[in-house]
Amino acid sequence: MKVRVRVAAILLKKADPPLQSPEFEIHLEEGSSVERIIEKLRIPEKLVGSVTVNKRRVPRDHVLSEGDFVAILPAISGG
Repeated sequence: MKVRVRVAAILLKKADPPLQSPEFEIHLEEGSSVERIIEKLRIPEKLVGSVTVNKRRVPRDHVLSEGDFVAILPAISGG
């Protein structure tokens, strides 16, 4: 299945290999979760703050459907 993905700017450089574009399509096996995208892009887990699917916040084990739009946002820290 295909889903659209948007990765926040700081995470682009943390993927392995680094991503060239913040938005792209990715092919996944049926029944894949958001976690599978993070694994496939090799983004360090500790850097991912939240994930949305179709503009709704979801847990990482959320199972995706054909055509979903996934946004991966960084963890925010500060003082």
